[in-house]
Amino acid sequence: MIPIRIKNEKLTIKSINKKDLSNLYNLIRELNYSKNLYQDSNLSFDYIKNRYIETLINSMEYFCGIFSKNELVGFLKGRLEAKVELESWLMALYLKDNLLEKEEENLILNNFEEYLYSVYNVKVFNVIVNDKCKCQEFWIRNGYNFNRKLNYQDEVYNSYIYTKRRGG
Repeated sequence: MIPIRIKNEKLTIKSINKKDLSNLYNLIRELNYSKNLYQDSNLSFDYIKNRYIETLINSMEYFCGIFSKNELVGFLKGRLEAKVELESWLMALYLKDNLLEKEEENLILNNFEEYLYSVYNVKVFNVIVNDKCKCQEFWIRNGYNFNRKLNYQDEVYNSYIYTKRRGG
């Protein structure tokens, strides 16, 4: 897992560790109630633990908790890919509803991008959003442009890739 630790006066974004898993599981269940994050109603703690272990053994993935005053209020998950240049692929960014109306969401994204840019020289940022997400405007406001649509069969939602370039 890529080690990440970003701290400012309001929030801390840091790599998830084993002791965070129980709180992460509870947060995902809470978020699923309001956002319907996953299709499987039997999401288990073991499933979250296995995703964490998969991330731990992959040196190019990140799985971060977003903390406010030591309380887990969100998470983000993704990976870096070495293409022509290093790219970030953000697969998930979720926050408790009370933060969505504030500037924290923009602050989190900007701080995270700046960290990856300054520490790992990441200049290309991609995000995958699906049909359920009503967040396209958020990504566009933050400098992302529609790249392409992914079409799936098998009851999986259609997904869209938005891309942003930084630093030339």
